[in-house]
Amino acid sequence: MNLKLLVLLLIILSFRFYFFYSNQHQFADKQQVSFETTILSQPQVFGSRQAFTANYQNQKIRITTSRFPELNYGDFVRIFGRISNQNNRVLMYFPKIEILKDKSFLGGSLKAINRLREKMISLFSKTLPTPASSLLLGIIFGIKEQMPKDFSDNLKTSGVFHVIAASGMNVTLVGGFISTFCAFFLKRQIAIGLSILGIIFYAVLAGLEASIIRASIMGILVFSAQIIGRQTLAVNGLFLAGFIMLFIDPTLISDIGFQLSFAATLGLILIPKIRAIGEIRVIGDSINTTIAAQIATLPILLANFGTHSIYSVLVNGLVLWTVQILMVIGGIGALIGLVFMPLGQFVIYISYPLLIYFETIVQIFGKIGGIITLQSVPWQFIAGYYCLLTSILIVFKRKK
Repeated sequence: MNLKLLVLLLIILSFRFYFFYSNQHQFADKQQVSFETTILSQPQVFGSRQAFTANYQNQKIRITTSRFPELNYGDFVRIFGRISNQNNRVLMYFPKIEILKDKSFLGGSLKAINRLREKMISLFSKTLPTPASSLLLGIIFGIKEQMPKDFSDNLKTSGVFHVIAASGMNVTLVGGFISTFCAFFLKRQIAIGLSILGIIFYAVLAGLEASIIRASIMGILVFSAQIIGRQTLAVNGLFLAGFIMLFIDPTLISDIGFQLSFAATLGLILIPKIRAIGEIRVIGDSINTTIAAQIATLPILLANFGTHSIYSVLVNGLVLWTVQILMVIGGIGALIGLVFMPLGQFVIYISYPLLIYFETIVQIFGKIGGIITLQSVPWQFIAGYYCLLTSILIVFKRKK
């Protein structure tokens, strides 16, 4: 990206951050509030509880409530409760929540997509046993609500939890499939335009998490460049995506999902492949991808979670080659299943052997353990790590 343009974007973001945070409302501890909002991302379920983030007075409020009544993104709700300020976070525990009728276009659209999402979950659950069904749902749509806790813990321990978060690979496949299919019947510009609409629809269907929003914005930029006849570099697309997301919502700068997604993608773009394993096409690509992403995100993972799996590179190399195949089979089966369920179930069931293989690897390494735990990571280490990594990449590029 042009240095002058980058400096200009940083200046614009600086002004945006200043005005946003200077006008941000400061809540007192135990202050009682009542407000109405639309839930814009799928609530996370933890046993008998569910949690989601609501926006109010330029503040993100993390709300934890009981498992029922079940909330979904697109629900228009009235929330009444007390604020709890903890470690510079605004929280609410078990407030009174009332689901209201929302006649707006946004609310109606989100509700319709959520009903489609529920049909997808039902289709996969009826076709495959647990945890295979939840694993496939996670790989294709990033849906984690149906996943058993023990299997989820094994995914984290073995270092492959990232595969159940919809991201750039999903967006690439969705956009590429739509544009290729529509190009047989329509003009190229129209096919690409439909691909952009398909990406937006998929992002909402996947739950509007930070990783999928970032990937979707990048995908839209790339496809838009094709419409006007220009190519865009991956780094430019990533920085523009980050700029747009932070300009719309400056609080994302502290969102762990956004940080990991941005850093991992930048690592995949800039960190060179290891040629020694690059010749092994299937396993080599998976290991290269894993190493690049882990190098780029290691300080963020240690600072926020204090843990890291020592087997993650090996496990990723063993299972990542199945992800793209599973996405294609599962995605086609889901589309067919919405029209004719028996045929869709048959297609989805074809993926079962690969899912069993994936589960077996995860469970083996999940039981072995191999987690490194740190109590705290100083900011000086994080800054020094990224300065050293940047220096190494600059030296490597000059030698190359």
